[in-house]
Amino acid sequence: MNTFLQELSKKAAERWATVLLGPGLLFVACVLVGRHQGFTHALDPDRLRAYVTSVSTDRTYQEPAGLIMAAAVVLLGAAVAGLAASSAGGLVERLWLPAGTGRWARSLVRWRLWRWDRRARAYSTAEAEARQELARSRLRGVAAPDRAGELRRLRSRRDAYSEREPDQPTWMAQRMAGAADRVARRYRMDLAEIWPHIWSVADGQVRDDIQGVRDTLAGACRTAAWGAGLLAVAALTHWWPAAVLGLLLLLTGHRRGRAAVDTLVPLVESTVDLYLRETARRLGVACPHAFSAAVADRVIRVLRVGASGT
Repeated sequence: MNTFLQELSKKAAERWATVLLGPGLLFVACVLVGRHQGFTHALDPDRLRAYVTSVSTDRTYQEPAGLIMAAAVVLLGAAVAGLAASSAGGLVERLWLPAGTGRWARSLVRWRLWRWDRRARAYSTAEAEARQELARSRLRGVAAPDRAGELRRLRSRRDAYSEREPDQPTWMAQRMAGAADRVARRYRMDLAEIWPHIWSVADGQVRDDIQGVRDTLAGACRTAAWGAGLLAVAALTHWWPAAVLGLLLLLTGHRRGRAAVDTLVPLVESTVDLYLRETARRLGVACPHAFSAAVADRVIRVLRVGASGT
């Protein structure tokens, strides 16, 4: 047991150093360099070299006590920055996957609906034109022009944005809502209601796969949070390279977040497909064959009775 706890502590320390302390040190370095360089001398190597030389030759930092104090301050600043970025990552995730429908969310839904409607109209117009051309070609007895490739491209462009009229403020939230809709259509079950029970029944490997993608999403949120922090550094110190790096981190985090959600959705749906019947049996509902509407109703009654009983 002691060996296990030591290994667990070692892995936790390594993970903390990799996820929080390393980026935190980079953040502290950007703060120090940005405060000294400013906008005018943003990429002036001579000015930076003079600053590093002055710090390294300062007698305060040559003494052991001063060196230890400076290192402690830097490490403490990096740790605080890392904890702040971790907390901000949770805020970023709530922005990407909002649970409420506030005023800002409704505004984003209207904007996304407008963009989706443009794509849907383009596909509908092209489809109608293709049908008219096909009818005219049949009347003339000639071959109709092949527009199948164009139609596939327009439909893919529409569905990549949203498979139906958007009712969520972000692409990621819409993607997750699409999974819930498909589960509801297929099994007449509320994904949010049945998922904790499926999770407890699922195989360890499946749970590890989903948790791995979930960790990737959390890492993408932290990356975006670091980017926002560097943008704040650029605004306060006027050191524009921090803004460039912050923007790159924001874009990278958003891209990785979308990829993580795009991977998570089919994993969740396949887990429901594989373990829903087993979950019903564990809840005391017989499911000898397919998961029918009657089975879904009995499962819902079991869940609602359990919820009301607690």
